[in-house]
Amino acid sequence: MTDAITDQGRKVAAHWSTLAVSYDGAVSALREAGIDPAAARPEDLHAFDMIHMGGLAATDALALQGGIGAGDRVLDVGAGVGGSSRRFADRYGATVTSVELSETLAGTAERLNALVGLSPRMTVINASALSMPVETGAFDVVVMQHVAMQIAEKDRLFGELARALAPGGRLALHEIFSGEGELRWPLAWATDASMSALEPLDAALARLRALGLSPGEFVDESELGQRFHQGIIARWGAAADEGRSLDGLAPEVLAKRVAASRAMEHNLRVGSLRVGRLVAVRAA
Repeated sequence: MTDAITDQGRKVAAHWSTLAVSYDGAVSALREAGIDPAAARPEDLHAFDMIHMGGLAATDALALQGGIGAGDRVLDVGAGVGGSSRRFADRYGATVTSVELSETLAGTAERLNALVGLSPRMTVINASALSMPVETGAFDVVVMQHVAMQIAEKDRLFGELARALAPGGRLALHEIFSGEGELRWPLAWATDASMSALEPLDAALARLRALGLSPGEFVDESELGQRFHQGIIARWGAAADEGRSLDGLAPEVLAKRVAASRAMEHNLRVGSLRVGRLVAVRAA
């Protein structure tokens, strides 16, 4: 792992390492669904390999908005266990490089890529988004979902994203921004303020323009995000309250995920958080 990891980054990596599905958990969930892991397809994993709000539907919407297509070189930053990365490779025909700070999550991503036969078209790098070991201008599309709100060094982060883009390339973002009013905790990515680095949308747009990127329309998905968390509460709430496992997740993981979803649903409903998509284009 790169030395660029910060104290905040260590907290965030440890946080997600306990919340994301493990390889063994994924295999268990497949078997519970009546699917032979040896015959699993990428889409069989998508019920539990995407943590971001909106899940598969949000990933597809971002891929379409970002114009991801066959042959595109895609960099997925903060890729988690690789759910969106696998979708970009399998459904859209891209060649994908995933960057993930957590060694645990990066290892799970590699194993799941191999499980569904996508390893030849995918590369997983365990590294910090603040110092990515990728070539300058090497990617047609850089994707980032629910990452910026947990990194304080935003100028450095977005500078790295812009550096990786080829001329005319697209930066496709699905991110969370601060709104108005007091936050309810825990957040999905942070148990306390030391792990969070929210900023308003206007600040992010100004930063993109300063880097020479041209942001397009912001598609506000706060209401969709609220419904997403309502769905998590409905699906997992009883199991979490009763201390049961479900969908390959241990009881303690379910309890943390549901507690965060209850707070997130409130924050999105009252407007103290916003979530949405936008694509910014680098000049050709």
